[in-house]
Amino acid sequence: MDEGRGIVFKGNSEGLIIVIPEGYTPEQIISETEAKVSAAARFFKGARIKVVYRGPQLSEKDEARLRSVLDEKSGAIIESFSWEDDSAQPRNDAPAAPAAVFRKHFSHDLSEDNCKFVRSTLRSGTRIEFDGSVVVIGDVNPGAEIIASGNVIVLGTLRGLVHAGAGGNREAFIYALSLKPTQIRIAEAIARCPDDADDRVLSPEIATVKDGVIIVEPAYTHR
Repeated sequence: MDEGRGIVFKGNSEGLIIVIPEGYTPEQIISETEAKVSAAARFFKGARIKVVYRGPQLSEKDEARLRSVLDEKSGAIIESFSWEDDSAQPRNDAPAAPAAVFRKHFSHDLSEDNCKFVRSTLRSGTRIEFDGSVVVIGDVNPGAEIIASGNVIVLGTLRGLVHAGAGGNREAFIYALSLKPTQIRIAEAIARCPDDADDRVLSPEIATVKDGVIIVEPAYTHR
């Protein structure tokens, strides 16, 4: 359990896992979940997701309140919502299978010098896996994929799928001159771009993980 870090959102292949520390009251759970969902709303909007929560089991009434928060604040279509007994889960709360596979190959001790430069646009069907950071001088088109143990920087428009910190590094970030991804992941956190994102807008942004949630900020305001 992720005690001491508050409620944590984790992505899996089907949607969202909400990890709640023991001892949290229903009011704390609902209030903190609402804040986290609101902060990441642009990436939930329009998505169809299945949600499970782990930790203390809520009453029927409080479960309904929590689901209502997700429905109203995320903009996502919640296909299912249920409690999952985490006593049967691995104690390290391992992420979905793809991230677990990369965890075997990537070290947490990243070298700033270990960087791959790609001097072209990545077209649909292109897949790059690299133990380190990746810099793309060009666009990442829909259907293209980048998986890196370090950071991912796109000096163009990012419309494909990017997984930074694939070895579990929550300090990794994703930067793009125009951030319109199909999906982004940092360590085990996952997010997607709303369907109505405007591809015409060029506004450099950086995605990082804060309290288990992917937060996207204008690059010039990030510290």
